[in-house]
Amino acid sequence: MLNWLFKTSPPASTPRAAIGLMSGTSLDGLDACIVKETGHGNRVEIVSTLSTAFPPRVRDGFKRMIETGQANIQELLAIEHQYTEVVVQQCQQLIKASDESISVIGFHGQTLWHAPDLGSTLQIGFAEYLAEATGIPVAHQFRRSDMARGGQGAPLAPLFHQLHFERETENVAVLNLGGIANISLLVPGQPISGWDIGPANTLSDGWHQRSQNQAFDRNGAYAASGSVHQDLLDKLLKDPYFAQRAPKSTGREYFSQSWLHQTLDQLAPINAADVQATLNQLTATLVHQALPEEIDILVVCGGGVHNTHLMDALDDTVDPLVVTSDAFAIDPDFVEAACFGWLGLQCFDNQPLPTTFITGSAASGVLGSIIRPTKG
Repeated sequence: MLNWLFKTSPPASTPRAAIGLMSGTSLDGLDACIVKETGHGNRVEIVSTLSTAFPPRVRDGFKRMIETGQANIQELLAIEHQYTEVVVQQCQQLIKASDESISVIGFHGQTLWHAPDLGSTLQIGFAEYLAEATGIPVAHQFRRSDMARGGQGAPLAPLFHQLHFERETENVAVLNLGGIANISLLVPGQPISGWDIGPANTLSDGWHQRSQNQAFDRNGAYAASGSVHQDLLDKLLKDPYFAQRAPKSTGREYFSQSWLHQTLDQLAPINAADVQATLNQLTATLVHQALPEEIDILVVCGGGVHNTHLMDALDDTVDPLVVTSDAFAIDPDFVEAACFGWLGLQCFDNQPLPTTFITGSAASGVLGSIIRPTKG
């Protein structure tokens, strides 16, 4: 029987609230939520949520920069400001609709390029403007703090996953199906581990846009009309990234449509729906390869939970029980946003976090920097 009870901790004296912001590699929009300390240990709960689509100019600009690795500086600054305007409006809307007093905003920013081989990463977002516009301190640049200590800079979500999904009697894995899939392993008595396992929505969405002129494969219906092309799958799985040992992290600058087409060009033409089905099976196979035998429960979150074909592929491929984070009372669409709200609180408290077993950093340390608004 599953033990669904969270570990208990002494109640916090003054529960605080934070806004968490996340726009991921899928480029499908900005997820925001207000989280509040529960009064038990370091945990938080989501009290309100809001998703906002990117203006087409911002989304297309991000996509072009990420896929080409090139940016006109004036265009980059303009898009950063437009992006931050969306963030400001979203935060103001959340604040207006809530009775909570917000202590800090955890602002991940938009990743344009992630280069752990260079020891650097680029997340844009005008944190100073966000702080001035809301009058609230903003925690930002979480990844770069970790990279300064020799870490991969990502994924950082395993720290939050451990707090909210770890169980005393079950071995749990948490899978985030964003543009890139990352996994956390929560085994009692062992150090937490987590890494980016490879592509998820980024390849699937890109292929569907190219072949069907639609942003994504709604419910995985198009993939379900095709069949897995085993030769294509086998060739994709040979990429050296998949054989690398953790800690490791990646992004859509590596797993791009160009990456996919390098393999497609080696094969005879393949039905487009079969490619779509194969990309979902690629993700499911990578998850299966990443899971130790002792895992009892696979908790899935992120936008990929809405892709029925992908979830079915996971259920058919992996051994553990597959559930969404709803089973743990956390909306799958807002786990990452909640994570950055929580990370914002840790940064605000100048709290060092243990990333060594996740990112390979040389030491624990504070993640992020605080921007404070001008005092009136």
